[in-house]
Amino acid sequence: FEKEHYNTYKSVNLKFAKALGNIINENEDIIWVHDYHLMLLPSLLRQSYPTLAIGFFLHIPFPAYEVFQLLPSQWRIEIIEGLLGADLIGFHTHEYTDNFLRATLRFAGLENHLGVINNKGRLVKVGTHPISIDYLKFSKTAKSPSVISKTQEIKNQFKNKKILFSVDRLDYTKGILNRLLGFEYFLDKYPAWRESITLIIVVVPSRIGVFHYQQMKKQIDETIGRINGKFSTVEWTPIVYKFGSLDFENLVSFYSASDIMLVTPLRDGMNLVAKEFIASKQEKNGVLILSEMAGSAKELLEALIINPNSIEEIGEAIKKALDMSKEEQSQRIEKMQERISRYNVFRWVSDYLNELNKTTLLQKQMESQFINQSIENQIISEYAKAKKRLIMLDYDGTLIDFVNSPKEAVPTKELIHLIHRLTQENNTIVIVSGRDKDTLQQWFENLNIAIVAEHGAFYKYPNSNWKLYQNNIDKSWKNAIINILKLYSDRLPGSFIENKTFSIVFHYRNTDPQTQSTFIPELNGHLQNFVANTNLKVHKGNKILEIKPANIGKHCVAEIFNLKSYDFMLAIGDDYTDEDMFKALPENAITIKVGEISTLAKYNIKSPQHVIKLLEKLINTTVS
Repeated sequence: FEKEHYNTYKSVNLKFAKALGNIINENEDIIWVHDYHLMLLPSLLRQSYPTLAIGFFLHIPFPAYEVFQLLPSQWRIEIIEGLLGADLIGFHTHEYTDNFLRATLRFAGLENHLGVINNKGRLVKVGTHPISIDYLKFSKTAKSPSVISKTQEIKNQFKNKKILFSVDRLDYTKGILNRLLGFEYFLDKYPAWRESITLIIVVVPSRIGVFHYQQMKKQIDETIGRINGKFSTVEWTPIVYKFGSLDFENLVSFYSASDIMLVTPLRDGMNLVAKEFIASKQEKNGVLILSEMAGSAKELLEALIINPNSIEEIGEAIKKALDMSKEEQSQRIEKMQERISRYNVFRWVSDYLNELNKTTLLQKQMESQFINQSIENQIISEYAKAKKRLIMLDYDGTLIDFVNSPKEAVPTKELIHLIHRLTQENNTIVIVSGRDKDTLQQWFENLNIAIVAEHGAFYKYPNSNWKLYQNNIDKSWKNAIINILKLYSDRLPGSFIENKTFSIVFHYRNTDPQTQSTFIPELNGHLQNFVANTNLKVHKGNKILEIKPANIGKHCVAEIFNLKSYDFMLAIGDDYTDEDMFKALPENAITIKVGEISTLAKYNIKSPQHVIKLLEKLINTTVS
């Protein structure tokens, strides 16, 4: 890989972003970015325009994970993040869509639900939108008197020989050389067809100044010369070759006149030539030979689908096409025409833009869940007026972001100072966490706060000793659960088991994301079956599975503290365990869920960083 090439690619994307910046109206415009040249652009635009409607469509295949992995790690992350700046990312086929979703899971750790990715609190829809053609333009042109006349001229020119037609721009992905070799194979194996069939091949010039393309043209020229030298007679030349382009009417005339269309790319996002040929066959005669590597093969199922890497398959498909009855040809063409005429290019544009609109509306609905300036001002006002306050804060995912290892989530000096300042007011501060009591004691021992540990199994008031929420909690189940988890942990590298006093946690944050998607549901199902008809519950949290007694939960805060003595109550948490706390608190309590997940809380807030800012504003309000 040449780093200089990638830096040039980045600079081009930056130039487009800068140019668009001069004309964009964020509240009115829709930006639809197309193809691999500008994969970094959506994110660059998103940085400057948070609410801008951005679509992206990739016209080439998105590679399989194993191929995409070959890129330097920084490049592939930047490409994924670049695309995730869009609201809607479109691909031609489900295969390409799945490849991208798999890449985002493996390299960015982002899961999807029905094609929707939550990217740092912003929704990104990934969908399949196969591009099409202006069907009526081709079908009407094929019926025009001038094209009908030209079609007959072509047939007369080749003295009613069977016509194979091929048209492609000069590109190494188009499989032109294999196409020629497949035709040579056919002529070698079926000599009776010599002088009765002609391959007309049109190669449209592309990237003429690029050395590799010049070499490719040389190869094609030499191969055509060799095959013609091998099989030509005085009366017959097997391959008629044109290096140039055809105007629209001539193109449709050749489509109409041809008996067989060869479309054999080694890899192609869609390949509209195949659809153009079908739309032009108004007499419903002819056969399409189509590469399985083209996106259009997923739609044009009635074509003869071949592997373009197999010379033999191409040659045998030509023979099969020649042997196909007129009736079968007509049936196949008709089915493909019905499909293409219904889903034309205008339908493609309409469906894509409608989906983009739905996605942006969904984003706005999600944004409306979050605390806005008005709600924030109301919370601050109620806090300032209160005389006695109870503030209950989850830790992981609420006060601090999730990290690879639970041991790394040590509170920063800034966080400790913030909590200390909160305690200086007339406040009771409670850290309500699922962590073990010894860790919480070590982290917060110098603060005058209350702590609830292991989701409510233990608690302590400020400057007091630990207490059990319930006595005689059963722990006899733990060994059996640990044995199950050990079996799975051995099969999932990077996972580990955390054995707390009254609960067990299976951590899998550092495991392979693709493996997680199949492995964790299997483990969860095994555990759910095991705990059925017991007092145990299995909870799926953020990259964890936790098993604990059903009667242990954060709802205990409603009993541990005399809630009636407080005129301001604030509870903030991020996962399923905090729902118990939200549910147990009285109606006048302010409850906030971190993230966009639906909740029993009254409000949502975007991230731990936003939580910290809110707490700082509360402190500064009373100080001022």
